[in-house]
Amino acid sequence: MPPHIFEQGFRSVLAHLNAGDLGAAAAVCADLRRARPDDPAVSQLHATIELRAGRPNQALISIRRSLASRPRHGPSLILAARAALALGTPDQAVAPLREAVACAPDLAEAAFLLCRTLLDLNDPSLDATLDQTAGRHPTQAREWHQLGLALRRSQRSAAALTAFIRAAAADPTLAAAQFGRGLLLRDAGRMTEARSALERAVALDQTASGAWFALGLTCQDLGDEHSAAAAFEAALRGRPGFAEAAVNLGIARQRLGDMAAAMAAYRSAIQIRPDTLGRIAQAVTAARTGMLWLDPTAFRRALGA
Repeated sequence: MPPHIFEQGFRSVLAHLNAGDLGAAAAVCADLRRARPDDPAVSQLHATIELRAGRPNQALISIRRSLASRPRHGPSLILAARAALALGTPDQAVAPLREAVACAPDLAEAAFLLCRTLLDLNDPSLDATLDQTAGRHPTQAREWHQLGLALRRSQRSAAALTAFIRAAAADPTLAAAQFGRGLLLRDAGRMTEARSALERAVALDQTASGAWFALGLTCQDLGDEHSAAAAFEAALRGRPGFAEAAVNLGIARQRLGDMAAAMAAYRSAIQIRPDTLGRIAQAVTAARTGMLWLDPTAFRRALGA
């Protein structure tokens, strides 16, 4: 195959891949493989197609053939790791990822994928790898946020909080990072700091109903029922079907002594989700500003239940 035809075919495969047309990409790539079966770039291209098509075994065979010719090629090492992960063998992804980080330290993808893989394996080297990644890739806000979510799911709260702090430092406008910070600070009982983080989150994204709700809970924990009520109302504006926010709005209004507004919020909660009745019944009689209902039927009728 003449060089200009080969280059044209290579560009065609890339275009088909970018367009999501795996069938067309595979057809052109087959011609390239017949013409240059030992070309590492063609093997890498074939591995990419196979992995996207859901055939990680074939992808691994092709990428290993490519790596035999260029063993320190960062993108190929990452591809080998992704194939291993797709096969459900994360332990086999660690070595190529470590090699990719060593030979291509500017590749953020390799560093963050290594962190995720070590987390999945509960590998003791994770903390050191996180620190190394922070030194090399401090500006990757989205990656730090995604890593923070994964760490939180794995109950690595301290590391997750650090990841969210790094995400927020990399992009001060990233509301989700502030939300993550706020939730973890709440979990740690650091309510004043949690409130500041959550206030920052909702200032950045007025539609973040989850952050508004967490802010309301935090304000309640701090004894600020006025701010809590405002936060729960904002949560309901962002998500009208947010039953928990409606219940907590009722509790806040009740504690503020406005029983009429509290009952209105409770009615909304019942309409959204009838199974909130039990919690509402407990709340109505618990606070010093509550009401005692001797007739359960009348109570249910008052709530529209």
